[in-house]
Amino acid sequence: MSDLPPIDELVPHSRPMILLDEVVAHEPDRVRCRLWLRPDSLFVSEGRVRAVIALEYMAQAVAAYAGLRARAAGVPVRIGFLLGTRELRLEIDHFDVGDELLVEAVHVWGDEQLGSFLCTVLRGAVAVATATLNVYLAREGPRA
Repeated sequence: MSDLPPIDELVPHSRPMILLDEVVAHEPDRVRCRLWLRPDSLFVSEGRVRAVIALEYMAQAVAAYAGLRARAAGVPVRIGFLLGTRELRLEIDHFDVGDELLVEAVHVWGDEQLGSFLCTVLRGAVAVATATLNVYLAREGPRA
C-alpha cells in the first residue's frame, strides 16, 4: 500500500477533469504519475486520444508535484496555470484505449510561485512525449 495521497487530494480539479489515476513516486525534485486509458476516459474518440493531450497529462503531473509540496508544508493545495511550453515533442499521433502511461515531471528551476518542469510521458519504456512546461502557482484561490 502506497503512503502517497490520492490524486484527487493533490490536483485542484474536479472529476472528470482529473486525468491521472495515481502518484506512483515522489522525490524532492520530481513526481511520477500513472494513468490508464479506458473507453470512458475524457478525450477518447473512436478508441483513441490525440497525443497533444499529453500536454494536459504533464500539467496535471506538475499539479500533483505542487500538491505534494503543499501537503508537506501543511498548506492548502492551490490552483496553478500553464504559462507556456517549449520543445514539445510528440513521437506518436495518438494513445489507445488500454494504454498505461507514466507521466514524470522534474522541477528544473523556480520558486514557490513560478517554475519550469521537464516532463515526459512514457508508454511502456518508450518516451512518447516530452516538453518543458512553465507554470505559475496562484498565491491563493479555489480549486478548478
